[in-house]
Amino acid sequence: MRQNSPTLPAPLPPARTDFHGLQARHAEAEARLAALMAANMTRLYDHLTRAGITHVMVSFHCDHDICLITGLTAWADDVERPCPDVTIPYVALDQPGPAPRNLALRHAITRIACDVLQDLRAASGTTRAADGSFCFDAAARANLLDYTPCDAMAPSGQLQACSASYARRPW
Repeated sequence: MRQNSPTLPAPLPPARTDFHGLQARHAEAEARLAALMAANMTRLYDHLTRAGITHVMVSFHCDHDICLITGLTAWADDVERPCPDVTIPYVALDQPGPAPRNLALRHAITRIACDVLQDLRAASGTTRAADGSFCFDAAARANLLDYTPCDAMAPSGQLQACSASYARRPW
């Protein structure tokens, strides 16, 4: 028996999207975000070093796509230090134009910690809840992360969402 109808579907029309251009724009955006993050980190390390702070411990809880800062503690070697009253320029990563704004040091630490945590979670593709601590080591100019997945239960205490600044509590 002969088949009179074609067995293969008609070919798709050529794509109207410039995929190479799309990939190039994505790569440019990624490079811009990486440069902004590096500049923010450099300014943070410089200001921490000038203030005599060797490292800052940031406690956090992440659940789904939101990370909450639960505590900040600054140290000069082994001695806990109060937050110096200085401002540093910070460029928000979600702004279309890189216009720096001055933030108090504790607010800048919170925003940069949130940027790093959200970037790590996006890169890993995880949405599991986790608790942990994050250390900005100004002496070594490095970040240290202790990240422990946990149940979806939030820790007790005052929480601060990453989209807001950490305030109203001394560190």
